[in-house]
Amino acid sequence: MSSVLEPATTARDQVQVLVVDDQGDVRRAIQLLLKTHGYEAHAAGSPAAALSAIARERYDLVIMDLNYTRDTTSGREGLDLVSLVRAADPSLPIVAMTAWSTVPLAVAVLRGGADDFVEKPWDNSRLLQTVEAHVAAGRARRLTRRLQDDARDVQSRMLGPAVPSVAGYDLGVAWRFVEGLGGDAYEVVPLDGERLAVAVADVCGKGLPAALLMASLHADLQAAAVELSPREACRRVAAQMRVRLGPDRFVSLVYAILDRAAGTLVYVNAGHPAAVLMRPDGHAVRLTTGGPVIGLDRETDFEEAVVPITAGARLALYTDGVTEAGGLVGEEFGERRLVDIVASGRSRPAAEAAARLIEAAAEFAGGMLRDDATALVVTVE
Repeated sequence: MSSVLEPATTARDQVQVLVVDDQGDVRRAIQLLLKTHGYEAHAAGSPAAALSAIARERYDLVIMDLNYTRDTTSGREGLDLVSLVRAADPSLPIVAMTAWSTVPLAVAVLRGGADDFVEKPWDNSRLLQTVEAHVAAGRARRLTRRLQDDARDVQSRMLGPAVPSVAGYDLGVAWRFVEGLGGDAYEVVPLDGERLAVAVADVCGKGLPAALLMASLHADLQAAAVELSPREACRRVAAQMRVRLGPDRFVSLVYAILDRAAGTLVYVNAGHPAAVLMRPDGHAVRLTTGGPVIGLDRETDFEEAVVPITAGARLALYTDGVTEAGGLVGEEFGERRLVDIVASGRSRPAAEAAARLIEAAAEFAGGMLRDDATALVVTVE
């Protein structure tokens, strides 16, 4: 005899379960079991009715039979239904049931998108435990998805607005993230006196944790750019980020202030891939002066460097997702290819040049980047 479990939910936290089976007795038996343990159980007698119900209502779990009146042994209709439900709601947990169970069928169901597999006749206690576990897992997935969607919205607002128009400079930026959320960041801050502050940074890691750190880095860079030199700005950012970064996390950064009136570019490179300054005569200068990455549980200081700039000079800042594209066991895109693209596209607008860098890196990698990639291009007019 099956053991009796305590009700899984309260009225304030009602769980909605959809039971899909072409046999009325089975539907009613599972519904009764679920209702006596606090669940709100609904029923559908066919794949079409199930899809219609899922389109109308939001459920926490679907328990579905694999065999219906058109085909009672292979599970083909059920396998098709699993795929359709998964497409309709990627976070909805699916528990498949059948009296015609085989190992190949169970494997096919799980590979097709179901979360679990229960044989008929079922054990009440085990079924209730399965339901409770997958409802909890499904709600956790949905919460994670909402957090990711919110973070993606925040990140798109930071990265999505058009680069500001700044007199005397042509600016362009492009990026591509591997997971939809990423740790790359860029900043463009117009300053007085024909000056412009620009930065590109890379937070170690990908996904939501890196995106959250990136958001705080944006705020730090914007505040520091208005009043501080590159060295002092990087020192302040390092002090603020250090308390947020774990012992295994770090940030690399290139921060520069271009002064068109003075004809200078003052910069710091904090452990980041070398920015490239392309002079009007085609000579490329690598910007490497600075110091180590920010983080790794250490205090950091930086060296500042000054290089001359004239009208026609082009600055390219980027993350290692560009130069390390391809790589792993094969050849990387590399700095040489990046410099060649910057040099050959000097007549293009900066926005086209930045987009071309990302496109070329992705093409070199066979269309699949392994890491987030960002490029920021500035031309002095």
